Amino acid sequence: MCGRLNMATDPHDIVAELGIDVVDYTFAPRYNVPPGAALPIVAERVEDTGEVIRRLETARWGLVPGWAKEEKIGFKAFNARGETVHEKPMFRHAFASQRCIIPVTGYYEWEKTETGKQPWLMQAQTERPLYMAGLFEFRRRPDLDGQVVTDPAIKNGWLVSTTIITCPSTGHLADVHDRMPVMAEPEALSDWLDPSHEREGARTVLDGLIAGFDPASVGRVKVGAAVGNVRNQDPEVAQPVE
Repeated sequence: MCGRLNMATDPHDIVAELGIDVVDYTFAPRYNVPPGAALPIVAERVEDTGEVIRRLETARWGLVPGWAKEEKIGFKAFNARGETVHEKPMFRHAFASQRCIIPVTGYYEWEKTETGKQPWLMQAQTERPLYMAGLFEFRRRPDLDGQVVTDPAIKNGWLVSTTIITCPSTGHLADVHDRMPVMAEPEALSDWLDPSHEREGARTVLDGLIAGFDPASVGRVKVGAAVGNVRNQDPEVAQPVE
């Protein structure tokens, strides 16, 4: 499971490293981000001209398929298991054609101990972001036509939503939790974004990302219990503790 994020990376760094063509995302640092919040995603779209455009945009965390009757279904779909994501009805359409990267500063997991749960912040060993493999979806919102919408994940009457794909943890990350996000270097993730890959090709790419991940590229630090309350948004929640 990956259910809490640190989103403090300046998007200018992401734009430069990933070669973004279009930016439709407003940045504000957030240090304790739960499902249901707005996330940045990177996706490739094929324009009417046939040109492939790489975009940095906003999506709500928790996938809501276009066929969903209610958006609350997304609160159960903030993660997708990598082993079955290609075949589950909730995810298979997006897996075939709407794949994305979620760039984050880090993510939190809770280790079960004899005295309770110890939160950890996982982040890159360098100052770069972590890049997670995800999916995105669109759901029409005709009830909002003609209204002023303040939700950044709703654009032109469409809700954009996303999910993070997970896999079994490896290396030292397994000492904290048995699941982790699928993570990779930007070069490897370019294949994941490629809209020419359909379901079988995307399955092959995903398996390669999982097999090629080096857990030594991710560090971890203990953080305080305050991160357990999503109302705590102070930068201090991400600071290491003894």
